[in-house]
Amino acid sequence: MLSAIEEAAVARIQSTLAEAAGHLEIKRGIEGIAQPAVYVSAEEGSFRKVTSDTYGQETIVWVDIVFADLQSEAQRRKGIYPILQGIVQCLLLQKLDLAIAPIVPVGFWNMTTQEQKERGLIAYSLKLRTEYNIKKLDEETALDLLKVGLAYYLGEEEAAEDTLTRTADTDL
Repeated sequence: MLSAIEEAAVARIQSTLAEAAGHLEIKRGIEGIAQPAVYVSAEEGSFRKVTSDTYGQETIVWVDIVFADLQSEAQRRKGIYPILQGIVQCLLLQKLDLAIAPIVPVGFWNMTTQEQKERGLIAYSLKLRTEYNIKKLDEETALDLLKVGLAYYLGEEEAAEDTLTRTADTDL
C-alpha cells in the first residue's frame, strides 16, 4: 500500500500540475538535489488498534519541492509558494482511488540549506497524512510476503523476476 500511495500521489500531481511541478519522482529528501523537482515519499507511520485483528496504519507522506530562480530569494519565494499551495490543493482530501482515508495536510517547512540558497535554489517539505486499515494475515501468507520481499529486494535467495504474461497476439 505504501508504494501505491507514493505512485498515486505522483500520478495525481503530474496529471494536475505537470507544467508547474516539472520533474516528479518518488524519493525522500532534498540534500544534494541539483535540479528543481518535486519528490514524493511515504516515510513515517504509526498504528492504532481498531479491532482484535485490525489496526489503523497512519501514514505520513512527504512532498519535497525544490525551486530555482537566480534573481533573488524574494523571487524564489514567489515561485515556490504557488507550487506548494497547488500541491496541497491537488492532494487535499484525495483518496487516490485507494482504500485510504482522505489525505490531509499536516504542515510545511522551509528546508533550504545555505549551499542551496547560494545556488539560487529554495526547498520546502510538505507533510501530509492518510490512514488505512491492515488486518492480521495468517502465518503462511505473512511468511510468503516476507519471502518474496527478501528474495526480490535483498537478493537473499535466487533473484526474483518480474513476469509479463501476454494473453493475445498484440504488440505491447
